[in-house]
Amino acid sequence: MTRVVMAVNNAGSNDYRVVKTAEVLVAAGYECVVVGLRSGTLPAREIINGVVYLRVDMARSRWALLPALVPGGALLWNRWRQPAPVSLVDLPQSAPTHSMAPAALSNDAPRNALHAWLRRRLQNFRPATAPLSVRLLFARYLQAFLPMLLALDADIYHAHELWMLESCALAARARNARLCYDSHELEAHRNLDWCTASNRQRVSYEKRYIHAADAVFTVSPGVARELMQIYGLPRVGLLRNTPWLARLRDAPRGLRATLALADDVPLVVYTGLVTINRGLELVVRALMTLPGFHLAMVGRAEPLVATALATLANSLGVTARIHQLSPVPPEELIHFIASADVAVIAAPDVCLSYRYSLPNKLFEALFANLPLVTSDLEDMRAFVTSHGVGEVFGAGNVAALSAALHLVVEQRGCYVDLEQRQRLRVEYSFDREAGDLLACYASLSTAGRTTNFSRYGQDNRA
Repeated sequence: MTRVVMAVNNAGSNDYRVVKTAEVLVAAGYECVVVGLRSGTLPAREIINGVVYLRVDMARSRWALLPALVPGGALLWNRWRQPAPVSLVDLPQSAPTHSMAPAALSNDAPRNALHAWLRRRLQNFRPATAPLSVRLLFARYLQAFLPMLLALDADIYHAHELWMLESCALAARARNARLCYDSHELEAHRNLDWCTASNRQRVSYEKRYIHAADAVFTVSPGVARELMQIYGLPRVGLLRNTPWLARLRDAPRGLRATLALADDVPLVVYTGLVTINRGLELVVRALMTLPGFHLAMVGRAEPLVATALATLANSLGVTARIHQLSPVPPEELIHFIASADVAVIAAPDVCLSYRYSLPNKLFEALFANLPLVTSDLEDMRAFVTSHGVGEVFGAGNVAALSAALHLVVEQRGCYVDLEQRQRLRVEYSFDREAGDLLACYASLSTAGRTTNFSRYGQDNRA
């Protein structure tokens, strides 16, 4: 059986893109192990839906960082240490659900204190020291993940995001294995306030290792084009963040019933992380000119952002019409939000990753038969307008957002054609998206090395 080892810089089971990818591979007959970070109350070793989750600790000896800072040093260090093989038998079987509770997702445990400090400081370091700071952070990932990846001795290593690419590339080289790289965002242009020197150093890591990958794929056509242009890649495959139809199930209670709102109360829903640069302050301000409208935010909220939004809402007198709800299991989210009137994505045009984004929340609204109001960002605009499933507004324009929300709620039937929605649900389901992924893996497993999805091409659907 072909063993696939994935690496991700979170707990693994709380990242639904990772979960879906891993479980699709298990269903296709692969052995799949996800190596993530120890976090909150999650166990170090467990099996969920056939996927083995192993979680490593960032708090090891600081002296182990030294070989990781020297080119080739990490492999020589681990070859000298001879990491013991990891046994995957007799692991605890977990319930077939995914840990989504905020307490389980915390990355602020004492064991990760130095790692968290480094990440916070990187945005503010002086240019002279920024490159070294980035190298220290990558060294910590390498020191924590590489021994486990080597011990697992995979046939295919699968790096989720840039932070894991170096560890997976070195492990693949040492084990003569194949390498996949899943770029969740356009790393060169992310929603982070990296100083120029820090970002240049991060991109140098991606440039160094991305060409070692046998397959590179990402989340949207725009990001795929940018990756090909920046790094001279011939092809980049698409794996959109879409719901998995086969796994959807009813929620015990819907959103409107949870909020005890009458059917005639206009209800706007936002799903996902409540954090900076999501445009939620615009939606709060728009409520001033939308009397009777309520906003429900469904997802984990970063404390500082939640406090800032609450303060803004209080100053505008709309607090009673804003609701923050805890995360809902992804398999139930579609049914949970279906009782809303409109879904909003108000992200600003702050970076190319946003400009080319096709986020989970867009497809969640589509599958829930909700019309969309989105910022006028390139890939979202193309999707919404080409399929006629909502309206777009000028990013950052509160008046335009308010007008779009009012129009969509007033003419909701114009945007919801159930027959068309059903076709789109099938076309953009993860069940279909996974087809290209499985074809790539079949090629890597049986036909030798490939190059960047060259056999499967780029999917140019909007």
